[in-house]
Amino acid sequence: MVHIEAFRGWLYNSDKVDFSEVITPPNDVINAEQRKELLQHSHNFVQLILPEGADGKYAHAAALLTAWQGEEILVQDSEPNIYVYTQAYSIEHKSFTRLGFISLLKIEELGRGVLPHERILEKDLADRIALISTTKANLEIPFLLYDDKERKIDGILAAAIDGKEPYIDFTHEKVRHTLFKITDIKVIRHIQDAMKERQCIIADGHHRYTSALRVRDMLKEPNAQYGLMCFVNSFNEGMTILPSNRVVFDVNAPDFLKKLSPHFIVEEVPRHTLLSRMAAVDVMVDKSRNLKNHVFGVSTQEKSYLLTLKGNDALAKRLADKSEVFRKLDVTILHELVIKDILGITEEQQKKREHIDFVKGDSETLQRLDEGAQIAFLLKPPLMREIFLTARAGETMPQKSTYFYPKVFSGLVIYDFGGRYYENKIVHTRAY
Repeated sequence: MVHIEAFRGWLYNSDKVDFSEVITPPNDVINAEQRKELLQHSHNFVQLILPEGADGKYAHAAALLTAWQGEEILVQDSEPNIYVYTQAYSIEHKSFTRLGFISLLKIEELGRGVLPHERILEKDLADRIALISTTKANLEIPFLLYDDKERKIDGILAAAIDGKEPYIDFTHEKVRHTLFKITDIKVIRHIQDAMKERQCIIADGHHRYTSALRVRDMLKEPNAQYGLMCFVNSFNEGMTILPSNRVVFDVNAPDFLKKLSPHFIVEEVPRHTLLSRMAAVDVMVDKSRNLKNHVFGVSTQEKSYLLTLKGNDALAKRLADKSEVFRKLDVTILHELVIKDILGITEEQQKKREHIDFVKGDSETLQRLDEGAQIAFLLKPPLMREIFLTARAGETMPQKSTYFYPKVFSGLVIYDFGGRYYENKIVHTRAY
């Protein structure tokens, strides 16, 4: 259901840079302080994905990209490649390796071969659209999931890199990133054919994918029909979903706890035990009947509470037009019964991040209380089956509902689409 292509990517020149000093997390997780730290290293990729300045910053990024290509800081592969990307990491003393690949995807409207699972924030799109259309390059990489229970493609990728040395190999915050090149046309065709049978869901990078889609329609250039993507099998043992929490601030919430009681069992617990109490509750009770336990952690600056939903389908009447899976998402329950009903934060305010913010990671969420947040909400991450079933039902979760770990990094490879077609192979040229 999707069409992928090998391509001649632009990569950092291993003779001129230390990969650990130039390749970065994606733009949306880099704050101002982190950006300043990254800029201590010459040729750090943050200069391209987060250019500064009120005027001309996108043109500056385009000029910088051209300059780095001319100086051979970035070099283009001589043959079309599919790039195998692995990330090795540990969580709670358990080791994992996520295996995926980076290639081009023929971009299409969402809803057939590629499905979203989260809502996007329109205000976040303009910046990415301007950057892509000005540089005429995909600098960052949306992260897509596909279902391959038999793990055929994983087997192809593993065999293709067996015994080979990676081109890129570096460690960032205890995650080891490696990138291998596949040029064997038979292997590439095998992967292409296998992916034609798959439907993909955007795991991370909804704004990046949507921006590429809009740039395709805006520029109407042949090569802009393709976008740079990272694909990972949802059945890969390295797949980890962490919670995406919420904090609220500056809301008038008298009798907040009392208003929770019609829907939740409210139990006061010490803050230091809140996470372990949540973790001790199994999510799925009965998969065949879609029965779940719904528990949430709530902390104010003074006290912490464990919330347990009293009814398994508390939104059956209110959201009768939605699928049962959607109604039973923890994030749906939290937003409908608490964020909107009790705290009065409208969907429009949520889109603008008024009175609410989205935080990745439990410790970071609780830290926000020390920084002035009024209430912190801790959620369990959604199940993989919930993400796929929700997307295939044509529905989207509230924004920032998932946190796939680790992030797909930026600067591994660039797709410079300011080029041309030649003999049905996508090649790219840039005038210096």
